[in-house]
Amino acid sequence: MQNLKSETGLEVNNGSNLRSEKSGLDRIDAAILKELCEDARIPRAELARRVGLSAPSVADRVRRLEDVGVITGYGARIDPARLGYGLTLLIRARPLPGEMQNMIEAIRATPQVVTCVRVSGEDCFVARAHVRDVAEMEAVIDRIVPFGATNSSIVQSTPVEERLVEL
Repeated sequence: MQNLKSETGLEVNNGSNLRSEKSGLDRIDAAILKELCEDARIPRAELARRVGLSAPSVADRVRRLEDVGVITGYGARIDPARLGYGLTLLIRARPLPGEMQNMIEAIRATPQVVTCVRVSGEDCFVARAHVRDVAEMEAVIDRIVPFGATNSSIVQSTPVEERLVEL
């Protein structure tokens, strides 16, 4: 049977094995990643049972996925609200001319900022921060504003939680 490419970019070989041209992932690797994203603490024996391989084979695949940088780490998901951080902010920022590095350093030095991405478009950065209240929100913004313009939004809800991209 001829190799066919699906709409997702996965190559179907002989109708049974899926392998991505760019990532080198097959359907078993994809299943392992899905299970680990659901529960990174899953015992290897249970992971092996769920994907239909032996525990040593699963351990080898996980180690390979780590070695090539597909799996970059493991961690706990924390609910900031349960720690007293009642507001989550999205802060869009655009530095003044010559203030790019200073803005980056201000964002990095702000412990309430948990992630920041550089984006195309009108703004240069979008940061996510967790704060206890509006006064703390103002203090976070005040650390960034000397270096450019900001526009902030309070997150009301998260209809799509962070998830694994389609494999």
